Amino acid sequence: MNKLKDLKKIAKGFSVLYVEDNKALRANATKLLLKFFDVVDNAEDGLEGLELFKKYHYSIVITDIKMPSMDGTTLSKHIKKIRPDTKVIIMSAFDDKEYLLTFIELGIFRFLKKPVNITNLAEVLYDAVLEIKHEHNTKLFYTHLQNIFNYQSSMVMMIHKSRPILANQIFLDFFDVESIEDFRDKFKDLGEEFMPHDGFLYNHGEIDSFDVLFLNEKKLFHIKLKDKNNKIRHFLLKYQNIPEKADHGILSFDDVTELHLLKLFDEKEFKNDENLKDTKAMYDLLEVIQRNSAKVELHNYYKGLSITNDAVIAKIKKNSIVIKTNYLQEKAIQYERKSIIVSDALPHPIACDEVLSLEFENQSIEFKNIHFVSTSPVTRSTIRVVAEEQYTVSLFLGDNKFQGDVGIEDISIDAVKLSLNALPAGLQQDDEVLIDMVLTMDNRPFIINSKATMLRKKEFRHSFSVVFLFDGSKKNELVKYVTKRQMAIIREFKGL
Repeated sequence: MNKLKDLKKIAKGFSVLYVEDNKALRANATKLLLKFFDVVDNAEDGLEGLELFKKYHYSIVITDIKMPSMDGTTLSKHIKKIRPDTKVIIMSAFDDKEYLLTFIELGIFRFLKKPVNITNLAEVLYDAVLEIKHEHNTKLFYTHLQNIFNYQSSMVMMIHKSRPILANQIFLDFFDVESIEDFRDKFKDLGEEFMPHDGFLYNHGEIDSFDVLFLNEKKLFHIKLKDKNNKIRHFLLKYQNIPEKADHGILSFDDVTELHLLKLFDEKEFKNDENLKDTKAMYDLLEVIQRNSAKVELHNYYKGLSITNDAVIAKIKKNSIVIKTNYLQEKAIQYERKSIIVSDALPHPIACDEVLSLEFENQSIEFKNIHFVSTSPVTRSTIRVVAEEQYTVSLFLGDNKFQGDVGIEDISIDAVKLSLNALPAGLQQDDEVLIDMVLTMDNRPFIINSKATMLRKKEFRHSFSVVFLFDGSKKNELVKYVTKRQMAIIREFKGL
């Protein structure tokens, strides 16, 4: 009785053709089979059965041997020529030993002696459905394997939801198991095998690794795994859905241990200038991203307006990189003459400080002078905009007005960055100043007069860039200005 229940669970989506010349048996069998299968058709002889099969290509065919017009053996030969993977089950009231060799040569799935016991029939049908599913999964696995991976040294696994179905030999060897069944017995949850590491994918808190993978198809994630010798290996993991096969996907594990990239994810190590300047490790990682055809993001700012679009790495040269992206991003790069690369596969953003070439026709940009950065505009917590061209700004230290040249580099609701041709005498970090700005909003003068404290400064050859934090008293006015200014910049950028 358990097989009957099991058959009902797994038979959804399968079709059956029942061929029998006995009208009563045919009717009873059809009624029984409809309890398990969605589609059940019947025929009174082999000739009618063949016509139906040519039309509908059933998953399973159950047929008697001795029938008028066309017998079961001839029907089976025709079926196997049309669709060799069809599971044909032969029924007969006789042993029919003279047909045994023919059945073997034809690849008949099973032989059942009449009268057929319901339990025996359920067992045979259950086995047939399982074998069809296994063959189908195997075919899907190897069909998609070549398209997803362009080299043969990766560990590869096919999953249904988060349950492993198939794996290649490299994967089985890594975990020291003989089959996928052994793997499932030994490792109940693959996600639990991902080892903790900063910036890596692993189960922790409310984070389930497979939930993250399913929401981020084709993105690269770093993971750590222990092999059968208890050695830690570093992988880039990617999940890809199988088209037209719900909840099925392929996991690929790209072993990058030999590239020695782990130090890039260690915050203490990474703050070391030597690691920031480690261009070899950076280029090695970019090559892995390119090899996996994974997307990255380019970030730019047009007068403070964030412009972000997907991109792909087209070519990696000795001291430069060619990236393809869309027209809007190219216009932003044309304005800013630099960009920032961001990816889940990167431990930190990569700054591209110099544009070698920008081609709108083939949507490509070549950058040089690229390097990791520990901080970048991508992590900005507030919107910063460039002021309109017509404005005035004055800086006061106590009762004294700074007499040098002052310009606004950008402004947010919390701070303003000023460009000064010289530093006011005695100005130190945390010193309080008064900033008076006459801006423009809705074609009218818009005055901001606010106390502020010096946060930081940066010295250039002929000028200084100084950030001042507002005291908060003009926050509502600044919100209005920044919002309006951002909308104006959006209209301006669209006009490009």
